Amino acid sequence: MNRRLAFGLLGLAVLLATAGCSTILGPGEADPADLAADASYDWNVSADAYLEVNKGNVTAVYRVANRTTGTREAENPTIEIYTRDTLGTEQPETVRAVKFRYPNGTLVEFTETNDGAVATVQYPNGTSRQAPDLMTVDRTRSRTVVALPANQTGRLGVTVPKNGKSVTTPAYVEGSYEVVLPERAEVGVPLLAKVRPSADRRAEVDDRVHVYWNQVTAPTLSVRYYLDRDLLLFGGLAAGATAIGLAGAGYYLLQLRETRRKREEVGLDVDIEDDDSRRPPPGMG
Repeated sequence: MNRRLAFGLLGLAVLLATAGCSTILGPGEADPADLAADASYDWNVSADAYLEVNKGNVTAVYRVANRTTGTREAENPTIEIYTRDTLGTEQPETVRAVKFRYPNGTLVEFTETNDGAVATVQYPNGTSRQAPDLMTVDRTRSRTVVALPANQTGRLGVTVPKNGKSVTTPAYVEGSYEVVLPERAEVGVPLLAKVRPSADRRAEVDDRVHVYWNQVTAPTLSVRYYLDRDLLLFGGLAAGATAIGLAGAGYYLLQLRETRRKREEVGLDVDIEDDDSRRPPPGMG
């Protein structure tokens, strides 16, 4: 019996160790195909953090000098990208199309080779060279660690997954933020949308709503939005509920009147104070 119990516990331990990203063996290395994936980033934005919400992902550009995670050593600068599960436990974020751009336009991106994903430097003059140690991506049990080419200059571009009509992200950098919603998306109706922390302003640019924060110091930024068709659906449901409520109220009033009429027919609602025949004679009251 003790041997069976020992084997059972050993099997359970192995299962837990290999069950997923939060196991004791760690989440494994980043997928080279993900790192070398192609994505378009707007490097010329003025915000310290610029997030563009797409149908299935979010493309983000961060000014690395303002980062709040990772190390700031000049020899080994890093930034740590992560998410949280339903219990609030940190998990390493899945990153794709990781790129770094220097202020002079030089771009560092990953190229997939037989040995994995290797950092490649693309110069403005069209030349390139491989630099394996210039930028790397490692996954720990709780965070994805990006080793940066520079400590105080440049911007990092990453693409992360998105589910549903909301975006919640740790504030990886301090300063100004700009979030671009998908086409036909809105945040104007509080019942359907939620923006935390509260935005300083929003504007429509090229048929897409842009949400702006002048200074974000909160640890997390969250935007829940809705589409135009959701607003129409919500309005239709509200109108339907109102109509049902009015119909119910009308039916109730009709039933109440019918009940009163029947009571009057059988004399249950006769007011004796108004019946002169039942009043006592004068002087006998």
